[in-house]
Amino acid sequence: MSGVVTGVRVTEDKARARILAEAGLSLAVAEIRIGPSDGEDTLDDHISSTITLPAGVASVFATNEALRIDLNTAEQPLIVGALRAAGAAPAIAENLAKRIVDHRSGVPSGQPTGPAAPQPANNKKLFQTVSELASFPGITPEIAIAIERYLTVSSGLTGVRLEALDNQLLAVIPGLPPSARKAISDFNVGRLSREELNRALAAVNFNTAASAQSWRAVVRTNLQSGYSESFEALILVSTTDQAPYRVLEWRRASDELK
Repeated sequence: MSGVVTGVRVTEDKARARILAEAGLSLAVAEIRIGPSDGEDTLDDHISSTITLPAGVASVFATNEALRIDLNTAEQPLIVGALRAAGAAPAIAENLAKRIVDHRSGVPSGQPTGPAAPQPANNKKLFQTVSELASFPGITPEIAIAIERYLTVSSGLTGVRLEALDNQLLAVIPGLPPSARKAISDFNVGRLSREELNRALAAVNFNTAASAQSWRAVVRTNLQSGYSESFEALILVSTTDQAPYRVLEWRRASDELK
């Protein structure tokens, strides 16, 4: 009987944690939809909020997907850089990146590319998840695991917010001028203003100042009962959508019964 009672309580706590997490996520979405704070030109790439209800507390940390390289739309140098940062040798990274771009464009293996190449009609093979790279020919399990931190399939942008990338990745993106790397370094330590950084990166065509409509959120819940649980969600927030937001991915990050 004691085991049954405990099981019922855990089930109820899981349900309460899920409802509390959704409430926290809705609060973060409201902040995103409201837009920038007074005096700000653009919405920050990081949103954090906390909601307290009788059942417990939910803390949400959301990050815009413009901070990750989109596997389906990013320019080839960014894909090369991500592969190299994940451990691929330069020549292998170049070859793999070209085949990834050809794959997502629907170009059959072995076909010529460029202006003279035959143009496929609605034959695109977009990646549904970053984890699909694990089965892409030539990518080792080690590279597939290491590259996940850099990639997304939901930003829809051809560029990425370069100043958000770590130094390991910035150092291996082909075609990125040393002056751009220095400007990012100076900006990150406060020696350069945002306006000066934007001017320094204006000529880099795979840098973007745009925000993605998708956000990656981590929701941590703590119930009054002592039960805590974390969730990870990928959400789409569009001001033109009738729904406040749409959940693209949702999973439990951890379960803990205290």
